[in-house]
Amino acid sequence: MQDADEKLDQWMRFYRSVQVLLRAGPRALRRLSAAELTRLIDDYQGLTADLARARSFGAARQTVDQLNRIAVAGHNLLYGQIRLREAGATTHWFGRFARAVRAHVWAVALSATMLFGSAVVSFVAIQLHPHLGYDLLDESFLDFDPASKENLHNIPSLARPVISSLIISNNIQVTLLAFGFGLTAGLGTSLLLIFNGIHLGSVAGWMTLHGKQRALWGWIMPHGGTELLAICLAGAAGYLLASAIIAPGQVRRSTALKRVGTDALTIELGCMVMLVIAGFIEGFVSPSQIDYASRIGVLVVSLALWAIYLLSAGRDRTPLVSSDP
Repeated sequence: MQDADEKLDQWMRFYRSVQVLLRAGPRALRRLSAAELTRLIDDYQGLTADLARARSFGAARQTVDQLNRIAVAGHNLLYGQIRLREAGATTHWFGRFARAVRAHVWAVALSATMLFGSAVVSFVAIQLHPHLGYDLLDESFLDFDPASKENLHNIPSLARPVISSLIISNNIQVTLLAFGFGLTAGLGTSLLLIFNGIHLGSVAGWMTLHGKQRALWGWIMPHGGTELLAICLAGAAGYLLASAIIAPGQVRRSTALKRVGTDALTIELGCMVMLVIAGFIEGFVSPSQIDYASRIGVLVVSLALWAIYLLSAGRDRTPLVSSDP
């Protein structure tokens, strides 16, 4: 038979263990061995039995309250986290994409450098040497004005869903190539990003040179902002695959690819979702009759929402409980 001091020590050891696990987050229980988890459950059941006896035999109110607080903490750990997993199962996918992006910022930075660095170079080149526009751009684009009346509303309303689906399909193909070319040790991914960056900078430079900035920002960028972000992230996914091939570390390349493959595929699938959204904007908003300010609003709001999502979604916000029983 344990005396009162031994019982108190046992309760406090259990409580401290519970506090450590609660602070460790929702996955703490998964990291326990079978023996540790069994011991934790046995301690909890012993505690609840002691609490029931204390209430039945009229123990001091302070003792009952202390036992009750420890029992509540144990219940929150053992059963509350089960409820959190069940509730989080439907939202886990929502934050997984953002977590994967944040986990590989270096790949995002490298992809952005390739895409936007080449865009800046071609933009400046067009400004300094306008004749390069005839070499870098298709002839049909040289006099194209997306904001003109003949181009702005020439997509019938009934045809816009079809146009939108075609746009989505084309953009997804680009991201799949950026992702898949990572298996060429990143060479194909780099070339694709640089090529698209040169085209992007040439278009922006040519339109700016001819005073069509409003058309660029009001009719191309509302959907282009999301598209460019998606292409940049798809390139990052490709560089993840490339990193496993170039620098697998102490493991085989196949093992390294498996390790990064989940995050790389998650990012690529997230890019596809982004392009579906961009396709709807391009198919429905861009050819509509909304004013210029509203178009800029679509661009700003969409980029702000993506920034908030990628920076905050999927972060662990498990509340901590008091350390005093």
